Amino acid sequence: MKYLPNRPVILSFLVFFSFLCLGCDKINFLKPQKTTSKVQPFQPIVKGTLIAKVNNLPITLEELNRYVDIYNASLDLRQDLTEEERKAAKIDTRDKKINYLKSMLIRQMVFYQLALDKGLDQKEEIIEILNRYKMALLAQEMQNEIVKNIDVSHSEIEEAYQNNKDLFREPEARRIREIVTRTEEEAKQILIELLQGQDFSTIARNRSIAESAKNGGDLGFLRKGERGEKYINFDEAAFSPLLKQGAISSVFDGPDGFYIVKIESIKEGRQLSLPDAWDTIKAILLARKQQDELDKVYSQLSRDTKIEIYEGEIK
Repeated sequence: MKYLPNRPVILSFLVFFSFLCLGCDKINFLKPQKTTSKVQPFQPIVKGTLIAKVNNLPITLEELNRYVDIYNASLDLRQDLTEEERKAAKIDTRDKKINYLKSMLIRQMVFYQLALDKGLDQKEEIIEILNRYKMALLAQEMQNEIVKNIDVSHSEIEEAYQNNKDLFREPEARRIREIVTRTEEEAKQILIELLQGQDFSTIARNRSIAESAKNGGDLGFLRKGERGEKYINFDEAAFSPLLKQGAISSVFDGPDGFYIVKIESIKEGRQLSLPDAWDTIKAILLARKQQDELDKVYSQLSRDTKIEIYEGEIK
C-alpha cells in the first residue's frame, strides 16, 4: 500500500508552497542562473521515433526501449526478489513504459537542465568522473573494434564438442523426499516404522522439522550438489548408486539435524547432442578467441607504453 500524507500535512505543504511562489522572484535558488559554462548542453541528434521533448532535448522510442531493457535485465539479477515479484516489477506493457518515461527519463532531463543552469557541470569532481567514464567507454569501444571480426568456424565447434563430450552431459536428477529430526534416536525410530511399511510422506508431514514437511518431505527433482556445500552428506546418501528408485536411506547427519531420504524416481543423465550444445560451445570459443586477441594486442601496446606503478603507495 502506498504511503499517503494525511490532509493537514497536504494543506500545510500547499500553503507553504504558495507562500514561496508569491515571493519566488526574490529567491535566487529557484531562478535559473546564467553561467559562463564552457561545456555546451548535450544536444543529441534525433535518430528514431520522437516521443517527448524537454525544452529542446529529445527523447526517442529507441532510447526509451534501451532504458527499459536495461531495467528489466537488472531485475533478473535481483536475488532479493521472488519470481512473481520480478515479473510484476518488469516494464512489459505500454502503460508501464509511459509511466517510466514520465517518472524517470523526463524527470532526469529536468534535473539535468537545472544542473547545467547551476553550473554543476563545472565542478572539478564532476568533470573528473565524466572524463573517467569517457575513458572507460572509449577503451571498451576500442576493444570491441579489435574483436568485431573474430568468428568461430563450424569445424572448431564440432572439434570442441567431440573433445569435450563429458562436459555436455546432463547429470542425473532424482526426485527426493526427506525427513529431518532433531535427535538421532527419533530418526532411528522413524526408520524402523518406515521399514515396517509406514507411509513416508505422512510421517514427513507430521514429524519432520524441515520446511519440506508441508509437502510430505518432497524436494522435487534435484541434481547432486544443487543444495550447496552444506549438504555434502545429503548428496552422498541421496545420490549413492546403491540407493535405487523407491529405496529409503539409513539415518545420516546433516546441516539441520538427522536425515532420512527416499528416492521417489530417477531421471538418467543424457548426452546433449551437438545441435543442443552448439550455441554454448560457440559462445565459449568466441569469448576465448576474443580474449586471446585482446591479450596479444595489449602485450604489443604495453611494450611501447610507459607504465609506472607505485606499489609502495598502495595501502
